[in-house]
Amino acid sequence: MKSEEQLAPAIEGMMTRQTIALVGGTGHLGTLIGNALLDKQDVRLRVLVRPGSREKVAGLEKREAQVVEGALGPESRAALDLLCQGASTVISAVQGGPEVIIDGQTHLLRAARDAGVNRFIPSDYSLDLFKVKPGHIPTSEMRRQFALVADAERGKVEVVHVLNGGFLDRGVLFGFIRVIDVEKQTAYVWGDGKQPMDWTTYLDTARYTVEAAVDERPVPRIFSVAGDVLDFEGLVRAYESGSGKKLRVERLGSLEDLDARIEQLKQAGPAQFLSYLPLMYYRSVLNGEGKLAPLMNDRYPAIRPTTVREYVVAEGL
Repeated sequence: MKSEEQLAPAIEGMMTRQTIALVGGTGHLGTLIGNALLDKQDVRLRVLVRPGSREKVAGLEKREAQVVEGALGPESRAALDLLCQGASTVISAVQGGPEVIIDGQTHLLRAARDAGVNRFIPSDYSLDLFKVKPGHIPTSEMRRQFALVADAERGKVEVVHVLNGGFLDRGVLFGFIRVIDVEKQTAYVWGDGKQPMDWTTYLDTARYTVEAAVDERPVPRIFSVAGDVLDFEGLVRAYESGSGKKLRVERLGSLEDLDARIEQLKQAGPAQFLSYLPLMYYRSVLNGEGKLAPLMNDRYPAIRPTTVREYVVAEGL
């Protein structure tokens, strides 16, 4: 890790620009956020990486991102202080268990608060986790727990939770949650499917996150955006229109049947966590408890988010 003395000239040179600190820049969403920040001429990017993982942000560093080596723990407090020094906003795009989402982000928030950072954006990027019934989605539960910590410890830092619904992506809508199985040309639904659902691409989520990060105005505590809002039938129509293919629809039962299926899978224990976690997310979408409202797309009208149909066409699905 570079010392504070070594970084001082670079930090001093950044004073004429807004400095944004990013943690989780080695992941897919984090990389998109980093590049979107670097696309702005009046922004300097500083990114935290674990020692030995610097090559994972080589693309960002090549674009003149400043790299600080460290981790999200008390042993790296000096690195976190350096990361946050002079930054106006700290963005987190980390993934992991409670030790990362709760403990790690708490260390990061404290460093941001003590450095006088204006805004902190935690790693949420999901449906409305604040409305999801306790116990329905464990990963949302972790993020709600961190939000409580943040409310108690933020000081003067403005904490902004960016919520984007589900990811409009091959690996999520068409993979992890598997609303539509492209290979089998089949769409799956529980219940009547009439509940509108929010879907946003990773890229658009990154772009909205960056706009919220650099905004000089106060940003709402819960900042919700969506690329497209469709019920199940609308989603099927969008896919068929964009692909020119006809889907087979498989109705799997009622929402009560979905509850029962999740409980059945849970009996197999934590080792089967990934067998029922996607169903938990889909349940909270289908029953409306994770619905985003109000949407705030209009706050940044320069962004025209990708629709489901446009994504299907662009990806050749």
